[in-house]
Amino acid sequence: MFKKISRIFLGLCLVVGTGLSAQTSGPRSYLMFGLGTQFDLASLGGTITKDGLDSARPVRDAQGNPSGGVQKAIYQENTLESLNATTLGLVGVKSNGAMVGLNLNVGYEKEGIFGNENLFWRINANYTKKVAGGYTESTVAGYKWLQQEWDYHAVTIPTYIGIKLMNEKKTTGVYIGAGVHYFKGGWSVAGTIDGDTLRAGLPGLAGPGGSILSDAPSPSIFYENAKFNASGFGLNWLVGGQTKVTDSGHLFMELETILSAKMAQTGVTSAGGAAALSPYPNYPVVLGGQTYRVGYKIEL
Repeated sequence: MFKKISRIFLGLCLVVGTGLSAQTSGPRSYLMFGLGTQFDLASLGGTITKDGLDSARPVRDAQGNPSGGVQKAIYQENTLESLNATTLGLVGVKSNGAMVGLNLNVGYEKEGIFGNENLFWRINANYTKKVAGGYTESTVAGYKWLQQEWDYHAVTIPTYIGIKLMNEKKTTGVYIGAGVHYFKGGWSVAGTIDGDTLRAGLPGLAGPGGSILSDAPSPSIFYENAKFNASGFGLNWLVGGQTKVTDSGHLFMELETILSAKMAQTGVTSAGGAAALSPYPNYPVVLGGQTYRVGYKIEL
């Protein structure tokens, strides 16, 4: 859906741009401030909602023998939702879906480079933090056996070279740009998945060896907090538009795409986490994505 929105937005900018004339006065520079929203942080929405993450250990029956399949290290929300429906509420669930982030943006922009007033360059600093989603909780017969909380933070410093097309009075225009950026940040998953207590409290019914949640981890995962962090360089681009609202102020709206990913390693903090995954698991860290932003530019 987001890719489709991006194409539509870019198409509108190009259509509008063809009807605008070139700039007629000198180049300007701006100090800018923006506020944006980013969806599906770290590209973990699929893991949280429908995929989960398999453990390194096999599922075992009531006698402790391998019975086929593997245990879960991370439970996906759609499985818990299905169990809630099929057990008439014996398995309770609170699900919040993929992580959503708030993006704060400051930057400097200069029009007029390489002798062309339609060209501009820009440098920004972005900070993104999770503000919603990324939390799953489940109960069995009222006992909270599962709690998974995801978090995300990222700093990106993108630079751009682009083209800006304005009307004759330079009050309204559209722009497109591309460049490179530095990124640093990561994501984490913390919580508890207590399969052993289910097995002890509801033998044969829930937990390892039971008729439901037989793939719950054993040994249980208690108070895990696995953090994956990375830094490096990546590519970025944006499309947007601005309009003058005061003598020196401009409102702008833009769609920024940040592409950056790197493999990261962490150490787990629980014995259950080490058994389910590894003492030092590796997982991709995807920072950035698509940010929908509004903001204000001040001419300097």
